[in-house]
Amino acid sequence: MEERILQLLEGLKLEMGSLNAKVDNIESEMSDLKSDVGSLKSEMHSRFDRVDHLLEEIGGQFEHQTSQRISEGQAVSKELMSIKSRIFDLESKNM
Repeated sequence: MEERILQLLEGLKLEMGSLNAKVDNIESEMSDLKSDVGSLKSEMHSRFDRVDHLLEEIGGQFEHQTSQRISEGQAVSKELMSIKSRIFDLESKNM
């Protein structure tokens, strides 16, 4: 009976050693995973910063082009008013 208990204890000791090794392996994998998640987080922040910078540039270009178009439109309107005025003057003189 005592011999059987000793055998069971030895088997339990081996199983505990195996279990400890598995737990150590899981802890190592979790540490690697945590490191990978940290790297991914850093990479994503970097990408979002680049996208944000590009969007700001696009917005700036859009604003610049819009203000140029408004200025061009105002210049065309002034020129058109000048032409209309000249036509009116010419028509008035011919009558």
